[in-house]
Amino acid sequence: MAGRGTTNSMAPKAKDDPVRQQLIRALFSDSSSSNAETMLTYIKIYEEEKTSKEMKTLGGSSKKGGSADRNKLLSKPRYLCMTVKTNGKVRLHKVKKTSATSYHIGRTWHLDEIKSIENVDAKRWNVIINRPYAWVSDDAEVKNDFLMMLLKVLRSNLKRLPALINIDEPALANQFNLAREAVVTASTNRNHRVAPVPGNNGAAIANSTGSFVQDFDNRLSIQTERMKRTAAPSSGSLGSGMTPGTATIGGTSSPRTGSKLMEDTEPLDEVALMNLEELLYDMELTNNEDGVALETRLMNELAALETANVYSIIESDDRIKDVMAELDKGIEELDDMDNWLFLYRQELDSMGDDIRQIESQNRGLQVQTSNQASLLRELENLLISITIPDRIIETLKKETLERENGVRKLEDAAAEVQDVLLSKYDEDVAGMSAVRGRMELYSFHCSNFAGRLSDFLRAKCQAQADQYLNDRQRTLAKGYVVMFGYEPIEKYFITYRGLIVWLREMDPRRFADLQMLFVNNMNRLYRKEIKEFFSVLVTNHVAKLEKPDDSEFVFGSTYHGGLIARGGTAIRESLSSPSDLTGRIPWRKRSTREIQDPNAIGRSNNGTMYESSRRIDVGQEEKLAVDEAFSQALSIMTSLAAREQNYLSDLFTLTKMMSMRMFINDTPPFSMQELETVRKPTLDVKSSKRLAQLMGILFDGLSVELNNYAETGYKNESVQCVGMLISVERTQKEFAESDQAFLITMLAQLRTKLVGMFEKYVEEQFKFIEEARNKTKRKGVLPFMRIFPRFAQRMEALLEGNEDTEARTLITAAYDKLVRVMFESTEAVAKETVDFDDKEQGSHVVNIENMHHFYSELRQRKVTNLENYMKYAKGSYESHLATYVRGVVRRSLLKLLDFFDGVEGLVKAKASEDVGFHLTYNKQALKKVVSQYPASVVRKDLQHLYRKVEKHFSSEDEEGLLQVAWRGIQEEFIRQHERFSRLIRECYPDAGVQMEFSMQELLGFFSEIAKSH
Repeated sequence: MAGRGTTNSMAPKAKDDPVRQQLIRALFSDSSSSNAETMLTYIKIYEEEKTSKEMKTLGGSSKKGGSADRNKLLSKPRYLCMTVKTNGKVRLHKVKKTSATSYHIGRTWHLDEIKSIENVDAKRWNVIINRPYAWVSDDAEVKNDFLMMLLKVLRSNLKRLPALINIDEPALANQFNLAREAVVTASTNRNHRVAPVPGNNGAAIANSTGSFVQDFDNRLSIQTERMKRTAAPSSGSLGSGMTPGTATIGGTSSPRTGSKLMEDTEPLDEVALMNLEELLYDMELTNNEDGVALETRLMNELAALETANVYSIIESDDRIKDVMAELDKGIEELDDMDNWLFLYRQELDSMGDDIRQIESQNRGLQVQTSNQASLLRELENLLISITIPDRIIETLKKETLERENGVRKLEDAAAEVQDVLLSKYDEDVAGMSAVRGRMELYSFHCSNFAGRLSDFLRAKCQAQADQYLNDRQRTLAKGYVVMFGYEPIEKYFITYRGLIVWLREMDPRRFADLQMLFVNNMNRLYRKEIKEFFSVLVTNHVAKLEKPDDSEFVFGSTYHGGLIARGGTAIRESLSSPSDLTGRIPWRKRSTREIQDPNAIGRSNNGTMYESSRRIDVGQEEKLAVDEAFSQALSIMTSLAAREQNYLSDLFTLTKMMSMRMFINDTPPFSMQELETVRKPTLDVKSSKRLAQLMGILFDGLSVELNNYAETGYKNESVQCVGMLISVERTQKEFAESDQAFLITMLAQLRTKLVGMFEKYVEEQFKFIEEARNKTKRKGVLPFMRIFPRFAQRMEALLEGNEDTEARTLITAAYDKLVRVMFESTEAVAKETVDFDDKEQGSHVVNIENMHHFYSELRQRKVTNLENYMKYAKGSYESHLATYVRGVVRRSLLKLLDFFDGVEGLVKAKASEDVGFHLTYNKQALKKVVSQYPASVVRKDLQHLYRKVEKHFSSEDEEGLLQVAWRGIQEEFIRQHERFSRLIRECYPDAGVQMEFSMQELLGFFSEIAKSH
């Protein structure tokens, strides 16, 4: 193999081993560090692929020589290097070759980490260092040499050797000694100081420098020498730590002959250098090796030479044979003693192992005894814990459920049984026949009691429900609309709350059946009571119109149809002013709940729902508006439903999971007043869903009755859906952050229905507006423009105090749609009018009347949310009025206006004095046109004009518009007269012409007309 590829008869030189040199250069060449290491020797190995489990049985299989291990594939070529540090510590390195000249240390072990060494066969050997390793070498002799060196180092460094398996130390030692003698003989022959050395057939072995054995000894000597120099400072020259002329070999001093190799103060001449180079060549050394290596090598050569000389001298004396014979005999006896001592040590080690095994067994017996005692105590405690006194069982069997004292005893007994049955035991303990038998017995008694409890509560629940169903005193009447409630039932069943908790844990099926039984029986009571409540309310106390939608707030009502047919006279008779509308509208009353602060709606200072009598606040003959009755009914029903959910949660302990023992030790508080609280949402989603399911069954008729009431109210007066929608939204806010999942869902569905009703209502108004547009006479205030202000006032009254609701958004959107449609319809009607001599004037009159009515009515009712549309209507009214006035004045002063408009145009183009020279506008033309409008003609035209304007604005809805329009005409006449006079003065100063009627005469004409009308 690499570095050790020869037998003991002939080993290669160390310097000729390329692998050795590469390992040193790559890993152990740094001698400057305090942790520097010197490589003593190495061996190439291959690791076998074996698992840890296989390695544990490696010894037995190797001794049997099984072929399975031999057939294992070899892998992982590595180098095992033995090194020594400057402090004398010897270590083993497992080195991996990573490239052609690069190596990497994979693992490093100290000698004391070696647990065992096993010689498997000629090339295989196993070592346990933290884990088992199986190594194979290329050469058996090289492997044996390495093992011998390793054992030598182990003996010199460790107090206790690792376990040696299948290793023949005497054979290894003999092979090592033969190799050592061969090295000495080879070294002597090489230096030409040959002495007779006894050996195997007298063969001489050459070149000890590269041999495995001497190289190892030399490196140990080098390390020893370095340690000595570390302890005592040297002079820095070759052979430091020794006096000149002496050499230390194996701890003894020998005189050295000859002069120094080199003097520090004398330079070497050329001849000396040549001699030195020749010497180095003969010794197969290079001049680049360090001084320490050269010194070590020279010392080893000198020691070998002196040894050979001494041996030769001794061989020349005959007495030496006797001495050698005696020495051999003594050595044999020492070897025998060593063998005996080795055997004794093995026997002692075996006895020590036996003693340790006995001690371990003794400790195991002690632990076993202690465990058995603990087991006995545990069994006794277990029997005590699973034993229930007979009195507890008798209590479960016979104690009455009728009295509260008996219920308390049953709770304690049931808790005892529950503690035992729900105790957690190990699988082995639970499987014991004694434990299993007791558990089966107690489960039997537990099941019997659960059945007795369930049957008792079932019978009581059904009996009380039947009793209240047949109670004739709980009857509603006219003026007496109330929800009675069932507090006596609640107080009775809350006594059994603890036993119901126990039933939930011990028999979930019966617990679920009990829930459904209670809810179904209560549902029979509430369904009847809720239905009777709404029936009496709707029949006796909800105001109804004579005909559906006969309301002053609906665009298509029959009420307004009659008004339209009579030309609006009926409206004036029934509603002389907008304030009269308030007295006729059944405005919604404000109950105590409704006038509270919006941030505290439905709650008092302590956070409870506001106390209600569950009775509609109405007299025997009193009628309520649809939305007011709905608001009170909704408040009563939601409060009652919220209270019932709180009771179900407390009765069945749905929002807090606990055992019977926890219930007895820390009973949750309960009071009838506390049921009125609005509770926060629970984190238990499963319990919340269960509560919602139970409430859905309990009040399955509530949603139906509320929807039916909403539909009835909408049919009676569709605008009431807005009031009902506001009531629903206010109730939703009250329960928004509560655990009332059933109410939240029901209210959301009801709100969706009411929103749909309102949207349907708005769509119907669009249709009514379109119908009114086609059927109405093209004169006066249109029906939908007359209705809308009252409609807006009604909506704003409903929204008073509820601006933050979504109903405000819906109504504002409805305003936008309705107003746009009304304005568009008004424009269309104005364009299509046929009731006037002049169609254009008729269009202006229709716009003036309707826009003025829209603006003035909404401003009078202070509907601020329509401010933008009011501004638009005002601007449209003023624009049409100005256009109308200019049109009628032009008809009266047509020729004057045409003439002076032309004059004014010329003035803008040329100087005013040049106007009189224009052919069309000269002085004669001026005199002619002015003469056509004498005072008598103007007076007559004004009287005719007034009659015409009076006819245009004859609508009884807008009486004031005639005076407004006539005042505008008067101001336009005055303005035009002033303009005519100004242009005459500027353009015709010398014509001596003026208007045929003066300003005083014009004002007199208007005053005369005003007095006559």
